[in-house]
Amino acid sequence: MDIVISVISTTATTVISGVILFLMKRFFTEQRRKEERRDKAKERDNVLILKAINALGKLTVADSIALRDGKTNGEMIAALEEYREVERELYEHLIGYHAKRI
Repeated sequence: MDIVISVISTTATTVISGVILFLMKRFFTEQRRKEERRDKAKERDNVLILKAINALGKLTVADSIALRDGKTNGEMIAALEEYREVERELYEHLIGYHAKRI
């Protein structure tokens, strides 16, 4: 009788330990996946912000040239188009990312 109780308690302990380890592994794996997704989103944010800064710089230069020469030129139009494109891309990314988080 003592042997049966010993076997049952050993088996129960092993099963409980296995379940706990399985749940912990699943939890940490999910945490790692969330962190990786968050890091990718932050990386995309940084790229888009740098593109926006670059587009603003081009727009500023084109604006300065237009003021100096007294007329707008192709540079101003191209800079405005690039700025609008980057602004739209950044906006869509931020909306999409935050919509997934909600």
